[in-house]
Amino acid sequence: MARTGINKADVLLARQTLIARGENPSIDAVRIEMGNTGSKTTIHRLMRELDTTEGQVPPGLIDEELNSMVTRLSNRLRAQAQEQIGEAQNRLDAQKQELQDALRNTQRQLADLVDRHAAQTTKLGLQTATLLSTQKELQVEQKENARLAQAVKDSGSRLQDKDEQIRSLKEQHLQAHTQSALLQERLQNAQNETTRLQERLTEREQQSRVLELILMKTEVALENLRGTRTETDTPPEG
Repeated sequence: MARTGINKADVLLARQTLIARGENPSIDAVRIEMGNTGSKTTIHRLMRELDTTEGQVPPGLIDEELNSMVTRLSNRLRAQAQEQIGEAQNRLDAQKQELQDALRNTQRQLADLVDRHAAQTTKLGLQTATLLSTQKELQVEQKENARLAQAVKDSGSRLQDKDEQIRSLKEQHLQAHTQSALLQERLQNAQNETTRLQERLTEREQQSRVLELILMKTEVALENLRGTRTETDTPPEG
């Protein structure tokens, strides 16, 4: 609760309180003692008035002012205390609400964790069953792979034998091809030689026919010559 102003009684009470504690009642000290209320000018004016009227005020009036000041101070302290209590209660209620919200949030998180744990447990059971099944399948596959590996090894040996046979057949084929080429070359040479001999034979036959023709002509000429000589050698009749 904010104060609306200060009066002489407030300044007097603050100054007497400082003096009772053995402190110097300066303007700043009095203002701090009153809760930093009032301007320094007002405090200085009221302190001068108190100094001027000090000893002139009847004791009854001072007691009345002190009682009034104490009452106002008590009311102010009570109001401040009530305000502080209200603020503390509000803070406590806010903290209580925050704690309740945090508790509900924690409970929700715990329930979520329980559900997730149950789901993970179920999932783990399924994964374990799948793992066991996969391990069995793996063992079967390993046995099959071993069998296939042995079969591949055996096939490799057979393929190696086949390769040896093929290489041998290729060598034989190459040799046969070489021999065939040689025979082909010899055959071609023989054919060429036959052609050449045939040509020479034809030439000889032509020469022989020419010689036969010459011989025939020669024989005819000889026959004619003999006939002529016979006629010449026969004596005339008479």
